[in-house]
Amino acid sequence: MRTLLCVIAAVAFLGLPVLAEDVKVDFKGSRMAAGYMDTGAQGDKTPGTFVVPDAKVRLNGTFDENTSAVLRLSFSNAAAGNADYAYVKLTNVIKRLANSDTVNPDIYVGRIKINFGEETFTDNPVEGVLIQNSRGVVNGYDSGVEFRQKALPIELPVTLGYSLSILNGGDVAATSGFTDDNNSKAYALKVMAQMKSMPMYFSLSQYDSGTLPSGSTSALMGRTDATGPWYLKGYELNVRYDMLEGDQKFDPAKAPLFSDAKAVFRLAYGSATDGDTTVAARTTIGHVMLDGIFNADKKWYVAFRYSYDDVATETSADVDAGKTTRMSIGGGHRLSDNAILKLDYTTNTEADNATNPKVDNDSVSLLMTVKW
Repeated sequence: MRTLLCVIAAVAFLGLPVLAEDVKVDFKGSRMAAGYMDTGAQGDKTPGTFVVPDAKVRLNGTFDENTSAVLRLSFSNAAAGNADYAYVKLTNVIKRLANSDTVNPDIYVGRIKINFGEETFTDNPVEGVLIQNSRGVVNGYDSGVEFRQKALPIELPVTLGYSLSILNGGDVAATSGFTDDNNSKAYALKVMAQMKSMPMYFSLSQYDSGTLPSGSTSALMGRTDATGPWYLKGYELNVRYDMLEGDQKFDPAKAPLFSDAKAVFRLAYGSATDGDTTVAARTTIGHVMLDGIFNADKKWYVAFRYSYDDVATETSADVDAGKTTRMSIGGGHRLSDNAILKLDYTTNTEADNATNPKVDNDSVSLLMTVKW
């Protein structure tokens, strides 16, 4: 596997030119959210406090029409953090090598967002329609290589795309002392389909971490297992439907908050399982999300989200942590194309048992968000 990754990286970097003096740099994709949050007597923002829950500075360097690089730094809570994005993007590599447009993915090499599901790209107070995420939001960052092609040139009733990532699998930064010291790698596969006859989009994602060392943390979902070699596997189905008016154009690449549709509805259904490779013990987490946004006009919108996760551990003495349901309602006022004032009220309902007791963690948030 290590040899294969080296070959892939070598081929990818064939397209990397020597840095020129006319490299173009911009900050597009940077963002910040600041305001007031109160997450209840047992939440992490209690009593209510002024916060900066999300702040990213993104530097985009363009070397030529086929080569660019991204470095994104985190300043959440007004403190300097690590780089969550640090990658080189290459386009038209296969086309130039094989003179073919059929399979011609963009290639990302470095630290990237794991391309699993859809909410993963709007799981922040700035780009999300609401301030809080769904209960079972599945996300994570990892280092590796990704091949992504948004549209295959094939005549079908749908436009097909795909993404294939080969990654380390473990989050080195999250676990002190853990290094990626084996050849067992993770993969993430995603297939996308956009209907041509109606404004509907589907995606199906699959993930397998490979074997992870004892005590490590998985890059996806941030799960930890301290008992022995273990794994994390998961899948997620997503459906999106946009209500269009007049000359509006369906573009699922735009996050629902920034779509010009009158309304956008999404449904996600998925499951993740982590388990020890040497015994039968495993934990299964099922998750569901339904959300929507309605644009009253170009300035005002309202949004809702219903979601839950259901956790069960299968051992000799099975433990059902139960289902936790989250309901969010809110809305926002667009002060400009890039600045939005958002209000969010979220309730959490736990199963109220020994492993998942009722918690006073309902929240209210009022944030000013900007992106540029």
